[in-house]
Amino acid sequence: MGNFDPFASILIVIQFIILLTFHEWGHAKSADMLGDPTARDQGRMSLNPGVHIDIVGTIILPLFASFFGGAFFGWAKPVPVNPYNLKNWRRDLMLIAAAGPFMNIVLAFVILGGLKIALEFTAFDPNTSQLHAVIHRQIIRPMALISVFLAAFNMLPLFPLDGFSVVRGLLPENAARQFEKLSPYGMPILMCLIFLPYILPLPNVLGFLGYISYEIFFFIGKIVGL
Repeated sequence: MGNFDPFASILIVIQFIILLTFHEWGHAKSADMLGDPTARDQGRMSLNPGVHIDIVGTIILPLFASFFGGAFFGWAKPVPVNPYNLKNWRRDLMLIAAAGPFMNIVLAFVILGGLKIALEFTAFDPNTSQLHAVIHRQIIRPMALISVFLAAFNMLPLFPLDGFSVVRGLLPENAARQFEKLSPYGMPILMCLIFLPYILPLPNVLGFLGYISYEIFFFIGKIVGL
């Protein structure tokens, strides 16, 4: 507990909430564009974090993990989608699911691109200002990395994560039906993947996703010129 930093922990959760808000907005906006106004009618097509927050999944669990260490994960309220409003429900549900992770990758580009612009064209300089160094080290770069991690985590092909609907939409119809039968086991499998490595010598899925996220993060940085 010697390195316990409540400010840093709360900051991470705030960043997480902001990024989840854009993630859920991506789902709602894409559903509306594809013909399903359910989320819009229920006030979910909004960048107001309050309409997406799940008290346990968005605040309590992330705060607990940030304060005391351990697996950091969470969720927001799922965006309601009525497949009967969609023209091609399998394809459109896949696109709606993919829109959330896609939004997080776009946000990573925006954040790191904004950092590049600030470094090139403003007085922002982490090397000469302590305040700028803190903003750079604790806000800008971590937020971009968390955004990439959210995309990677949500693309796991397990229900109720977005990757499940993406894989289902890509599979042939018969294979998709068989794949859907795995949906009741998605959450138990996910919990095992997250927590069992802490008590058994099993591969750490979160660590693997963290590695992938770092690689994508650095790749985006190279694209924007950082």
